[in-house]
Amino acid sequence: MRHFPTLESAARSGMVTDIRVKEPTLESLCRGKKAYEPSRYMTINTAIEQLLEIVQDREESAYTEDTKCVGLARLGSEDQMIVAGTMNQLQLIDFGEPLHCLVIAGKTHPVEEEMLDFYKCRT
Repeated sequence: MRHFPTLESAARSGMVTDIRVKEPTLESLCRGKKAYEPSRYMTINTAIEQLLEIVQDREESAYTEDTKCVGLARLGSEDQMIVAGTMNQLQLIDFGEPLHCLVIAGKTHPVEEEMLDFYKCRT
């Protein structure tokens, strides 16, 4: 994943990163042309899966399967969803329809810890 160094840097500095899935069409793969499917937003589950897949091959990383995160879906709507937990815990949750946001927690303040506890995964 070519974005991983950017994500690691963002995690260490507290920056926000947005990634959309950009996939080549089947026809373009067969013919060697550059043509892509329409962009779509990545789900929380896909983002975690890809991040954990990448860190398996690295000696050192800013993330592990036990890294605290917050998964947010459809913020501001009647069916919004907010769940805090480890990457492993969030990977098991169905966040439903987009839009999704994955927040990877860095060093937290005690007030932030209270909010993480309030929204923690209850599995």
